[in-house]
Amino acid sequence: MEFIFYVMETKVSMRKNFFKILFLIVSLGLAIRGGEIVVQAGTSQQDAMQEARDGLAMAPDNLGLNETQFSYGDFSGFGSSARNSAILQNSSMHSTGTSYDPLMAIRMTNYINQEGAIWSNVDNGNYVNINNKQTLSCWLYFGPSQHIHSGDSFGDGMAFVLQNPANGISSFSHNGTTIGTGETLGVWGMDTDKSIDSIQKIADTAIQDSWALEFDTNANKSKVSNDDFDDESDITGQHIAYGYPGDASTYVKHSADFIGSSNYYSMNHSGVRNITTLHDGNWHHLTVSWDPTTFRITYKYNDKNLDGSKSDTPLISTSDPVHATEFGGKSAMTNKLQWGFTATSGSAYEPNLIALESIPSSVEGTVTSDITDNTQNRTFSETDTNRNVNSGDSLSFNYHLRFDSGENKWLNDVAQITFPSNVTFKNGDANQVLGYVTYNDGSDAKAEPIYASEIDQDTGRLKHSIAKDLYVSSDGTYRPSEATITVNGVANDVTSTTKVDSVSAHFDSDNLITDTDTPDFTIKKAKAIGLTLDQSNLTVDNSHDANITGTVSYVDGSTVNNSDITVHENLNGKDLATSKLDSSAASGKLNLNIPSADLTQTTNTLKVYVEDADGNVSTTSTVVITKKGSLSLKVDDYSFGTINQATASMLIPRKGDWNIVVNDGRENGTTNPWHLSATTSGLYNGDTAFNGNLVFKNSSGSEQSLTGSTGVNIANGYKSADGNQVTNVGKSWNDSDGILLKTTGFNSAGQYTGKMNWVLSESI
Repeated sequence: MEFIFYVMETKVSMRKNFFKILFLIVSLGLAIRGGEIVVQAGTSQQDAMQEARDGLAMAPDNLGLNETQFSYGDFSGFGSSARNSAILQNSSMHSTGTSYDPLMAIRMTNYINQEGAIWSNVDNGNYVNINNKQTLSCWLYFGPSQHIHSGDSFGDGMAFVLQNPANGISSFSHNGTTIGTGETLGVWGMDTDKSIDSIQKIADTAIQDSWALEFDTNANKSKVSNDDFDDESDITGQHIAYGYPGDASTYVKHSADFIGSSNYYSMNHSGVRNITTLHDGNWHHLTVSWDPTTFRITYKYNDKNLDGSKSDTPLISTSDPVHATEFGGKSAMTNKLQWGFTATSGSAYEPNLIALESIPSSVEGTVTSDITDNTQNRTFSETDTNRNVNSGDSLSFNYHLRFDSGENKWLNDVAQITFPSNVTFKNGDANQVLGYVTYNDGSDAKAEPIYASEIDQDTGRLKHSIAKDLYVSSDGTYRPSEATITVNGVANDVTSTTKVDSVSAHFDSDNLITDTDTPDFTIKKAKAIGLTLDQSNLTVDNSHDANITGTVSYVDGSTVNNSDITVHENLNGKDLATSKLDSSAASGKLNLNIPSADLTQTTNTLKVYVEDADGNVSTTSTVVITKKGSLSLKVDDYSFGTINQATASMLIPRKGDWNIVVNDGRENGTTNPWHLSATTSGLYNGDTAFNGNLVFKNSSGSEQSLTGSTGVNIANGYKSADGNQVTNVGKSWNDSDGILLKTTGFNSAGQYTGKMNWVLSESI
């Protein structure tokens, strides 16, 4: 608490004389202990308050603290002087109560001889579910690099704690009614009672059935004062480490090593990471995650910058498997762990501040980003090695949001997207639409447009409120659980290869704050590539392949590497398999062979373009390939006569003329015969099959069924005249031969239809 009496200046007029009465500033530092207000002398407390104020004023965007989800540590059992210093404050050092304020932060301690604790309210759905992936994301602040009162020391830090919920909110280091201070950080055992000669007794004074991650700003290495928890060779100063506070194996007993000293204890730290300084005047990001498949806890420190972008130098550490026995066993804890923070200070002080971005059990959500190069028809993320695009390529920047688990919906999410450099974001239509939000609930893919008007003119960032909350309904169906934000742009025309750095996108909601970075990528200067074919029209013999030649070249005259050039072909509307230029041929030499069997039409259209390894694409060239002397077949629709009643084995004649015309345009003198065969899958009236078969009856009276997969030879012919020789196979049939319909039983009234498959071939 801080009371300040302000200067007041008053002017008093007495005739023509003016007097100024100046009241002096009186600034008192006040602290509450045991219900009494105690004035603490010196400037250090005022400095401490100012340092906390400075840190709070710089607090990053955060969720604040909903007091229905959290509980302050209960110190009522630790003596009348024990007070929980943890409090929710804004930048003015005022308590914010329960109202929502995005600048809220938790102040754990800020002056000497303080203890603070805050715990998740398990009963209100705030816990770590060990059966699910869980993530805590927050910012930590440990004070400036140097105190305002430069002679003062920093200490002692704070700890993130997971514990058995049965321990409750009164959990804190204590020995009887004596509360832990200094090196305990409120979670480790106490080594202040010199009469204790048992490791187990030290462990008993810690928070039981717990796991803790400490951020220790004061290396404790004093044997004389029983303040030696950090007496390990690998601890050089301020550090981060983790362990089991209530486990006796965490502590090491040391016998007195000089006259007049007593036994003392140190700690076995796990995962020690020495930090040059935790208190540097900056907020530091922390992510703690639980993996339900490996039972391991991973923490990432300094994994995100203040602007939301990913840090290049995060400190990452993963624990050994953590089993339920460490928290008292499954029977004692079910699947829920209580989490919280503890902090202490002794003769040194610092502002220990926390700003939360996510609450594990509330919403577990994931955001990722990738880029689609629409011109090159490929999508890449930061893990892909080829992240090159060309000048002028159409690009889509995609942000994928996925609700993984949680007690609540992912509510009121607002995306704030920073645009990368050297990309022009254009509206796609007259309505100034830059992109869309799509969901996995089956709704219209373009139901939620993103407009150019949503770009902030001051910051240049796109700010879009996502219309739908993300969640998984109680019955396990998606309602929706995923959203994809797509913003479209075009890579600028660059004069040289240009690196485009990743930029962050910030997602701010009522119950989750998270960020993602776009992949960095490279824009390559457009390199115009040309394709010149030696033929635009080509005529080939009926049994011969078509050979297409040409040249690939760069407009700037640079050398073409054949192995880098992909050839794309489309014949008669069908894409063929891609190929490469022959690496053994001259640079840029194109040589294509189109098999005769693929030239199925009298006039065939081949379209060709080439693409290099960087995605530079040529224009499309076209060749018309005409088959000289080819066979062709033309048939009309045909039908059978109408009958009123049919008996088994009855032959139904054709109706009208059946024109089945073979055009033999092969070269004069061709001696190879042609063959015409046919098959059918039958006749149907809707789903009802006709009881009978199509048959072919030759002039000698022999019948063959056309139903099946094996073609029945209908006619044969030879080239016996010059030029085009036309044979109408149907004209040679009379009423008793050719293709007829034969019944095999009674048929319901109706119209029956089917398809005939014809094959005209040439044998050698």
